[in-house]
Amino acid sequence: MRLLIAILILFTAVAVYTDANAGEWQDKPIVCANESEIKQGLANRGEIKLFESIQITPVRDTTGLSEIPVYLPLSIYVSPKTKTYTIIEYHPGYDTYCIISYGTDWNLIGEQL
Repeated sequence: MRLLIAILILFTAVAVYTDANAGEWQDKPIVCANESEIKQGLANRGEIKLFESIQITPVRDTTGLSEIPVYLPLSIYVSPKTKTYTIIEYHPGYDTYCIISYGTDWNLIGEQL
């Protein structure tokens, strides 16, 4: 009986652990625009480029999420005065800029590098 209870506990723990650590893709609405519209919005908010990099990201193809990621320029703009921020990715194949996040209360954590 103890063995049966131990096996049941083990299977339950594995199931809970697997579910708790499993990621799930979500569809998140984003706004995309041409360069002039993006620049105008950033200027209106007084945001300047603080950071840029190349992100590695999955994209959709005809069958769903592609197994091959794409490499897209990513930029973070901030306004030190108003504490707003905008995160933008650029899609060169479409010549389109997409706002993937924006918000308030931007704060630099830690010392300058």
